[in-house]
Amino acid sequence: MSNKRIFVVVLLLTLSISGIYSLQFEYDENLSLASDVTLAMTMASPGMLVFESPASDYLAIGGSYGVTMVGAYFGVRTPLKAIIDRERPYVGEVSRPDDTSEDYDSFPSGHALMAFTSAAYTQTITSLWYPDSQVMRAASVAAWSLATATAVLRVVSGNHYPTDVLAGAAIGSALGFLGPYLTNKFFPHDDSVQILAGPMVGMRLAF
Repeated sequence: MSNKRIFVVVLLLTLSISGIYSLQFEYDENLSLASDVTLAMTMASPGMLVFESPASDYLAIGGSYGVTMVGAYFGVRTPLKAIIDRERPYVGEVSRPDDTSEDYDSFPSGHALMAFTSAAYTQTITSLWYPDSQVMRAASVAAWSLATATAVLRVVSGNHYPTDVLAGAAIGSALGFLGPYLTNKFFPHDDSVQILAGPMVGMRLAF
């Protein structure tokens, strides 16, 4: 996906959220569950790399993606929710989840943050390492679309305010870019170092 397409996706998200900003949504458990599904699908999108990348890239990509997502969750999402007390839209409403433990964890949207981290990771690693892959281009488009759907669902399900998901999307996009960028910086994608996977595991250095 080109930078222009990324801009269009982000613009559509912004317009979508802005358009529903003034609307009040009651909590809807089915839509909330739907956002869980779209989040899971978004986070699975980098898995398409197994069809395009050689086995020698698995360790670098798997490790990079794991560190990026764990860092996003425990290093950014969780501290921000602990520091910022913002009540969710359903607090005080009759229609609301039974669990009250997350009533004041509205900002930022963790679903949006994690979804956009994954989408930006998929897009960035594709651009840096597999720019000619049609499969990964399609996976990137799907990831951004699913991430946008996740963000919108978190609002219309009554779980978040629009500003919650916009902040989560912005933070997640930055983190999703940073992970592959640092991976490519410290582990350049070339044939100088290859990890050989198979019955025998080893390393080959080429000069």
